[in-house]
Amino acid sequence: TDYDWKRPIMILLYIAVLISCISVPIISWYYDVGYPFLYFCICAITSSLITELLANIVRSSGKYELALLLQRSVRIIIAIIVVIFFLSDLSILSSMFYIFGTTHIFYGVFIYYYVNKKINLGIKKVPTSSQKEGLYFSVMDVITLVNTYGINLIIAGILSLDYLGIFFAVCIILRVYETFVQSTDFVVMPSSGDLDKKGLIVIIVKNLIIGALISLFFIVFGESLLSLIYAQKYDEYLYLIPYICLVGFVKMMDVIPSSIVGGVSKKRVLKQYVFFNIALTLLFIPGSILSILYSGLKGAACALIILYALRSIFGFGILYRIYELEKEGY
Repeated sequence: TDYDWKRPIMILLYIAVLISCISVPIISWYYDVGYPFLYFCICAITSSLITELLANIVRSSGKYELALLLQRSVRIIIAIIVVIFFLSDLSILSSMFYIFGTTHIFYGVFIYYYVNKKINLGIKKVPTSSQKEGLYFSVMDVITLVNTYGINLIIAGILSLDYLGIFFAVCIILRVYETFVQSTDFVVMPSSGDLDKKGLIVIIVKNLIIGALISLFFIVFGESLLSLIYAQKYDEYLYLIPYICLVGFVKMMDVIPSSIVGGVSKKRVLKQYVFFNIALTLLFIPGSILSILYSGLKGAACALIILYALRSIFGFGILYRIYELEKEGY
């Protein structure tokens, strides 16, 4: 690239890390979740911000496959560590949070040095208009982190860290859905500007079929599979599997508009999408608190289902307007 991408990226990162280091300890103190979880949250949020911001730089240089690989690999690494912990009967939550946090921070440092080495640093100043558009995508990344770690904090605060560990254990099946979410993102994001209505329908149908098949598999075999993996340790919580399957299914649908909107929309539409997600998050956090208070872990899963379903509906509404206007020649 010909642009000095490091300066705006570092400014965004410093601001985000500062906000995280102030807000996360306050929330953790309020919910009394303990130092290990606080360490995990700060490390994971910082690493995720580094990864998301730098992955966007790699993507903008035309290396879409590498960007997605860098962006998603840490989830696979964490999932493998979770399985190793539970198979080794070493599932002490404090140790798990320390290792998860340390893994995240090492991964973030690796990504930083790797991108620094592989992507040329230019001397041109990034145009203000591009910085504003990039800010929208950065806001979306932060919203995703708030939703993800917000629900974890709420579970830990209202229920306990043990219940959060249980939720992590059952949610491991989401990694299968996320593999296909990533593949959809990989196919759709680079070609979003050239995607026609027929191609969009093909992607929607593909995700519907694959999502339904994965859900059917886990609903039929999931209890036996997780019971075997975790040696019957979490059998009384396996009733959550259908709810987690629904979370995965709606995430597979949500990735379609979220991958396309930024590529085919005008700035006004992109701004609407971002502001809708901000408003949705502001409702999601208190809604999750009430849902978990009344329904426990099932309430957490239901809150995530509603979140991704509403995002998906709004996103598809935008896509419908975009492709209908194109059809009418506007």
